[in-house]
Amino acid sequence: MRFNKLLLTLPVALTSLLLLASCDNNQSQDGAGQLPKVTVFKVEPLNYTLKINLPGRVVASQIAEIRPQVSGIVLNREFEESSNVKAGQSLYQIDPAIYQANYDSAVASVASAKANANIAQLTLKRYAGLLNTKSISQQEYDKAAADAKQAEASVLVAQAAEHAAKVNLDYTKVYSPIDGYIGKSSVTEGALVSAGQPAPLALVQQLDPIYVDMTEAATRYNKYLQDENIIYEPAQGDNVELFFNDGSKYALPGNIKFSDMTVNETTGTVTLRSQFSNAEGKILPGMFVKPQLTLGTIKNAVLVPQQGITSNQKGQYTAKILKPDNTVEYRQDIKIYTGISGYWVVTSGIDVGEQVITTGLLNLNAVERGQPMKAQAVDKPATLSQEQLDNIIKSSVK
Repeated sequence: MRFNKLLLTLPVALTSLLLLASCDNNQSQDGAGQLPKVTVFKVEPLNYTLKINLPGRVVASQIAEIRPQVSGIVLNREFEESSNVKAGQSLYQIDPAIYQANYDSAVASVASAKANANIAQLTLKRYAGLLNTKSISQQEYDKAAADAKQAEASVLVAQAAEHAAKVNLDYTKVYSPIDGYIGKSSVTEGALVSAGQPAPLALVQQLDPIYVDMTEAATRYNKYLQDENIIYEPAQGDNVELFFNDGSKYALPGNIKFSDMTVNETTGTVTLRSQFSNAEGKILPGMFVKPQLTLGTIKNAVLVPQQGITSNQKGQYTAKILKPDNTVEYRQDIKIYTGISGYWVVTSGIDVGEQVITTGLLNLNAVERGQPMKAQAVDKPATLSQEQLDNIIKSSVK
């Protein structure tokens, strides 16, 4: 009886064992085929041109405020408003009558002083002969010599007064000190002007070449100049491009004229001045523009999509790297130089040729805790070509 029962239960037990074995086998096969799916970006060496966009304000390269240096009535305005003038060109004529009279008087004073000096010299020569014959005393001769010197000094005083009168007379004609554009006149014929008045008669501005003053935060400015983690070849020649508010680009490049070494206490910024040729007068003083400064080129730069780099609780930049054997490596303390249009420029922590995981990162949290893990790329690794990077840089000013 027991033997018969055993024969009846044996097939059931064998069937159960086979089913369990089959399930275990299927689970192991499913586990091997269900690696986390990720997409990766393969780092290729690129030449990255460092360009920064800065706010800029246009200023004239030379500015001359035309002010009178003598007082009087304006007789004539001798220029066309809103026109170009040359250095030395007459702009205004102030009534010269009183200054001409003062000059003529000064000329006469010089002539009188010279006549007196001539008489004093003749007297001194005559006294010299009389002194030799003892016809006059030494005291009389000495007085004659002193009178001659005093007469010569009077000539010098008169000549100085003549020169001052001539200068004031010349100041009645107001000239332009520079070449440039002159706008509207603040006075008309018949207006009374005064020497040293605060309001200028007109303004002359030199517009070719013209300057663009750019401002940048001092902290960022120092980073561009002194960053130890990046080495780039500085740009040569004209390295500033100019864009207007409507997005149009100025045809001619400019260059940096100087970089101010003083930080504005209010804004914490430094000023950089660039210079542009402006023969056609398209750049006008006061305009707000968008200059783009090329610092240089990083050879074989490492660019990584920003979605592939995160930060941990310590504030370190981190990434997950898919190795050739499909194992995932958790990379910490990645150094980043700057960012542009969805990409980071990485200075250390990621090498050329490595595959950075960009999507599917949430399924790989175990790697952060030190647990080994594998993943599978679902597509061919994405890359960034040099042409694509150049287009990104060109469009970054828009």
